Amino acid sequence: MAPGDVREDTARRRVLIVEDDPLSARVAAKILDRLGYGVCAMVETGEEAIPMAALRLPDVVLMDINLAGAMDGVTAARAIIESVGAPVIFLTAAVDRDILDRVAATGAAGYIQKPVKLLDLKANLEMAITRRRRERPCPTDAAAALYRRLLQAVATACARPLAVVDTDGRVLFSHPDRGLAGELFAEAYPDQPACPQPTDTPCPDAAGAPLGWVRLLPE
Repeated sequence: MAPGDVREDTARRRVLIVEDDPLSARVAAKILDRLGYGVCAMVETGEEAIPMAALRLPDVVLMDINLAGAMDGVTAARAIIESVGAPVIFLTAAVDRDILDRVAATGAAGYIQKPVKLLDLKANLEMAITRRRRERPCPTDAAAALYRRLLQAVATACARPLAVVDTDGRVLFSHPDRGLAGELFAEAYPDQPACPQPTDTPCPDAAGAPLGWVRLLPE
């Protein structure tokens, strides 16, 4: 791939940065921007990272090992990989055999030493995305599975094809289930308008903030 093709290929890929050093987080975000990736969120602790990954469904997580808070990056990465299947790339200044063994045991997609270099990050991101596309992991969290079954039952009862889409334009749920969760709505349904329409049903949270929308699809 030519250097000019990187942004076109990755422009809509989203990265969650988990880093307690603001300067390191900003550097990583700038490098991601140069590569054409978007930052969907930046958090400082493992305790914040796990629910944020479930909410944002990032394509890749950049994870520091030594984080603020009680939970380190290795523990947080294992929880994220097991719950939402997002590939994790570790960023750390530490080189320790015990740490490397723990990192390997998580099934992480990569390991990069700080300071982060553009070519190192680019290679690890591309390998992680390629692996994710090939494996297409699905969430295994019990609560998520329960909600999915309930949604499937309701959608079947309505007897209409539909898609639930988040505010970033990604499919959260589809009926009939075609394995589209996490895909961009515009790519999954190229014949449909990609932006919310007046006929779509909004999905607000308890405070009224938008979480996404529901589109009834042609039968």
